[in-house]
Amino acid sequence: MKRRSLPDPDSRTQVLRARRKHTEQIVLTVVFTFVELWAIVAVVVLLEARGVLAVAVAVVLSASLIALWDTWRTLLMFGRALRSWLPDELPAADAEPPRRPSNLVRL
Repeated sequence: MKRRSLPDPDSRTQVLRARRKHTEQIVLTVVFTFVELWAIVAVVVLLEARGVLAVAVAVVLSASLIALWDTWRTLLMFGRALRSWLPDELPAADAEPPRRPSNLVRL
């Protein structure tokens, strides 16, 4: 999975982009969850399998549920980090962002 970094809280464009992308991901995850759960229910109801095929279907369905769980966990984790990291109020569009002191050490 691609690792995403948090936006700079002093940059209005980065903050707005991060919030918009997070909202888009929530919408896509809700749609993905609905389709995935519908497919799982359809397979369970319509499949008449026995033996090895039933075990294979159970493994595939459990893997899809694990993928759903991981998607929601990642989305919620990034949302929590985004809310705790970003300021409550957006910086003004024309305001100069304050300079932070550097933590770099010259050798």
